[in-house]
Amino acid sequence: MGESPPPQLMGLLKRLGLSGSVPIGSLRSRVRRLARDLPRFESVWVDALAQARVITPWQATQINAGRGESLRIGPFVLCGPLPWPDYLPCYRARRIESGEPVRLAVVDNCGKRAGQIAGRLEALAAAGAALPSEHLAPLSEVGTEGDRIWAAAGWVDGRSAAEWMVHNGRFPPEVVLEIARAMLQGLVALEKAGLCHGDVSTGGLLLTDGGGVVLSQPGIRAILRPEEGYGNADLPPAAYDYLAPERVADGTPPETASDVYACGCVWWHLLCGRPPLTGGDSLAKLRAAQAAEVVDVRPLAPGVSAALAEAVSACVNPSPGARPRSMAELSAALGPCSRGGKAALAGCLTRPRRTVDRWATPAARFSGPGRLPAVLMGLAGCLVAAAAVLWPIWRAGLPVPVASINAETFYQKGTVPFSLRENRDSPLRENRDSPLRENRDSPQRENRGSPPRAASAERDQRPGPEKPDTPAEVAEDLVLATGGPLEIESLEIPPGQCVRGARGRRPLVMVPRAGLPVVAEEVRFEGIDFVWNHAASADHPSAASAAIVDLRSGRAEFHGCSFRSVAGRSSPQPAAIRWTHPAESGEGVSSLPSGRLQLRDCVLSRVDAAIDSRTTAALAVELTNTLHLGSGPLLRLDHLPRPDEPILVVLSQVTLRGGGGLLEARCRRIEGPPGEISIRAAGCAFVPGADAALLLLCGPKPPTEVLSDVLANVRWTGQGSLVSPAAAIAAWRGADGELEVLDDARVSIAGLVRSEVEFAGEAAANPAASRIVRWQAPLRSTDPPGIDPAELPAERALRGRMRTSAKQ
Repeated sequence: MGESPPPQLMGLLKRLGLSGSVPIGSLRSRVRRLARDLPRFESVWVDALAQARVITPWQATQINAGRGESLRIGPFVLCGPLPWPDYLPCYRARRIESGEPVRLAVVDNCGKRAGQIAGRLEALAAAGAALPSEHLAPLSEVGTEGDRIWAAAGWVDGRSAAEWMVHNGRFPPEVVLEIARAMLQGLVALEKAGLCHGDVSTGGLLLTDGGGVVLSQPGIRAILRPEEGYGNADLPPAAYDYLAPERVADGTPPETASDVYACGCVWWHLLCGRPPLTGGDSLAKLRAAQAAEVVDVRPLAPGVSAALAEAVSACVNPSPGARPRSMAELSAALGPCSRGGKAALAGCLTRPRRTVDRWATPAARFSGPGRLPAVLMGLAGCLVAAAAVLWPIWRAGLPVPVASINAETFYQKGTVPFSLRENRDSPLRENRDSPLRENRDSPQRENRGSPPRAASAERDQRPGPEKPDTPAEVAEDLVLATGGPLEIESLEIPPGQCVRGARGRRPLVMVPRAGLPVVAEEVRFEGIDFVWNHAASADHPSAASAAIVDLRSGRAEFHGCSFRSVAGRSSPQPAAIRWTHPAESGEGVSSLPSGRLQLRDCVLSRVDAAIDSRTTAALAVELTNTLHLGSGPLLRLDHLPRPDEPILVVLSQVTLRGGGGLLEARCRRIEGPPGEISIRAAGCAFVPGADAALLLLCGPKPPTEVLSDVLANVRWTGQGSLVSPAAAIAAWRGADGELEVLDDARVSIAGLVRSEVEFAGEAAANPAASRIVRWQAPLRSTDPPGIDPAELPAERALRGRMRTSAKQ
């Protein structure tokens, strides 16, 4: 290598508009110091360019990785990635001709929607050019390059509120009020133009050193992600921090009401220093967003003004109709920006310091000589006085009064205060009058007579104690009797009900032939053994269309449950859960609903499909530590999802042993592009039967290009999962029943390894026999993949109870 940059590198710099600023003389000395006795490789020249600040360190990394040509998009050169937004790549870029900095969003892999997305972004940029507010940084220019769409917005020389809080904590209340007023001025301008922001967040809230407040890139998320919910849980958890509950539950597009809700959450975050919704992963964050349980901000942020606190409470109301009707109405309630507020914001940004809560004692008060011992003596005296008052009460066995505790704080959003003794009227106690509850006054013994039969199990309707400002009553647990098998035709339960047995006992529920119907939302079953025991007859020749649980709601959870059929070995087996949502046909045509089904620590044996989905919705299915020993797949779809019906399957410590594969879709007719199927598997073991595949498509075979699009829309991610060497990844089964293995080259798969596995015993034995004791593929963890039998219901105990029932 010579004393000049390689021609290829100089040609790249010229195309990027950087060649005119290359100081050749100083670069040579830098290259000599960096290379020493080594040849002057191109990477050495690139490092020298980065040290001379001709290119950024990120640009140097891209050039060294062979991706230098991708740094130019349209008339811009990319300088480095930005941390926000979470739903698409965004960069700090520079216009090549003028050197003007911009914030450049890049949309990749749009497919057939590229033209539609580009057109809507261009319309958004045209509308943004007419916005008069200084508090907005809308799109200014949109273009396409190949299969990529770029959208440029004006650069704001500041930092985001999220970044500031990472280093400095929460904002002072008076500063938050000024930020809120400035935000609303920009949102009012959007509202007058007939636009919706769609992504109000602390990451897109930019603050300048002079006290400026700017909302960046309004309207983009509404175009790229018009639906959010459990079927779209592909973003980091922080991307759902300010999502309105109706957007999760109903999949509605963003509108003024959802922007108002996001404003309340953002202001809550600024005042408290943390997001209002909790959740460790995306699904947990979505569940928290749907519940919309945002506590009152005043106990957590002392000093907040009454107007701002009331505005936050009104904005985060779960009901869209109860929130402020417009941004103009909300802005009028908070008032205009003030010169003093802007100065306070500028001072906070340029001279950050830790705020002192008004209940905190200043350190100076203890700094004088002799002050600290005096204070300690005072505290000791207070403790002695408190002990003297409380000792006789404790000795008498009476509950200690807690009048000083603000009950309103604990009653927020349905929570209840703690107590040192049981509250006999508490809504959290067991249902003591349920007809299915055990008789606690009689000794525990087996029921030697016929099994008790109940046409329905109803919830105890006695009201609990009145609670101030409680938006919704907490549903009581429905406790089923565990003395013998229960034959239940239906369960009349309210939304949010938890159905379980007595502590440490497992109810045995014999379900009807068509399955136990469940129509209430957010129902949770804990520790229940569901059994389907019906012989074939003239009216019901088989179990092919039957199910153990007939779920007709959007959301349900099963924790520590087992599903088992005792039909003859030659008879078809029912599905464990038949999921129909929405329950009425045609309901999902006008709006896109969403659904979530969760199974944790469950065993499914001698069933067909674990979940037989007959839904028209965006779905999220989450299985954790679940053993499937059935003949069918884990999830069966009655049709291929459409573009507005994304499917998300999250699996952790799942063992599929014998029988069908992971997902089966019935394809009667494919119209238009298929929807996306996302599978996330961690620490799972998939050992399907010989005539099965992980992904199975059934029905008339479509053209090759259509089939290729279907497989290309499958995204498999995760780590530490195994599949048996003989199992096919994707296959097609026609009307003749023959299995045709498909080319899975277009299926995106990560974290799945082929390996032989050895189980502890036969599949028909206890779940402990399905624990993996030996495998061949290297994994990150020394723990075996698949189930943890210690957390699963014991199969042998269930069989013993069923034999006892048969004798009776």
